[in-house]
Amino acid sequence: MRVVTVINAKGGCSKSTIAMNLAAALAGDGYRTLLLDLDPQAQLTAWLGLGDGLDTRGTIVLPLAAKQPLSGVIQTTQIANLYFVASAQPLEDLGRQMTEEEGYQLRLTELLAEVGDRFELCVIDSPNQISPVMENAIFPAHLFVVPFESTKAVKSYANVEALVQRMGGEAPSALHVLSNLSRLPGQRKRVIDLIAREGIGRAVAEIRSCGWLAQVDEHGGSIFHFRPHANGAKDLLVLKDQVLVALGLIERAGTQSVDRPQLAA
Repeated sequence: MRVVTVINAKGGCSKSTIAMNLAAALAGDGYRTLLLDLDPQAQLTAWLGLGDGLDTRGTIVLPLAAKQPLSGVIQTTQIANLYFVASAQPLEDLGRQMTEEEGYQLRLTELLAEVGDRFELCVIDSPNQISPVMENAIFPAHLFVVPFESTKAVKSYANVEALVQRMGGEAPSALHVLSNLSRLPGQRKRVIDLIAREGIGRAVAEIRSCGWLAQVDEHGGSIFHFRPHANGAKDLLVLKDQVLVALGLIERAGTQSVDRPQLAA
């Protein structure tokens, strides 16, 4: 099983939106995909209506606390090939408690190994703050998807990189994705200039500003079911292709039917 962690240390950068719709796009290609809500805010859990964000029963909290196997909290969704693990607010408290045990950073990696033969891909929605829970989202990752919607998001990602270094590991490859900037040309240029100065590679995929994408969480599914011809859907298919290339699952992006974003550098 290959693991993709959508990550940044700043809220409001479309992390959960990308995680949800990327997982749906991968599932739509026929990959058995596990979407894991590892954010104590439980936005994806509310999005899919698969938990209240408060009760730990049926959520990732119990497996991480060694009280239940991960297989016991995996839920089906209305999307073919897409499975889900819910989150809840007590995950934040558990994160603080788990640091008392050696090797706590590996808890999620070990849990995913238990179900690795059931899924081809796993997409993790990481918390947006540096924490032991974020460490658990980092360790199993083969690829990071990092959304940037502002210069603050670029600067916040430096905290994630510093955390990886403190963990003593090597950061996986990453796709740094501009998000929700197409209608803000001045801000978009400032973000592009900053990532260039910082030596950060910029992904081919870019998630354009899209009102339908901003509303999709209210409808309980993915952009592909809600508004499949929206710019947000087209852009996420481009990202899906780039993820598959980065993971070595396809040789090159092959979504011929998708209109690539035409945006100035």
